[in-house]
Amino acid sequence: INPKSITIGQLYGEVDKISQDWKDGILATVLRECTKDLTETKHWLLLDGPVDAMWIESMNTVLDDNKILTLANNDRIPMLDSTRLTFEVENLNNASPATVSRCGIIYVSAADLG
Repeated sequence: INPKSITIGQLYGEVDKISQDWKDGILATVLRECTKDLTETKHWLLLDGPVDAMWIESMNTVLDDNKILTLANNDRIPMLDSTRLTFEVENLNNASPATVSRCGIIYVSAADLG
């Protein structure tokens, strides 16, 4: 998922302007599907794209010890121990210290990539 290629509503979810019904976004839908699988299967969600304060700050509830995604409609989606989030970013210029401190970081230099 490239979070910058879609709107925040498309990523997390939003209220339909006509029906006033809540519609989950892509990340919320995928995370809900992962919570339905109670087997030992590992689920890896890859968010590949620039870090932007608008979308990454909403991930802080998932990245802290609670591991719960809280949506704008107050739904709470727990992230199971079998689910992992991976962020592939060019830099962390727009990430807050709170976000960075919640993540394990692996740096690969351009020279190592070839």
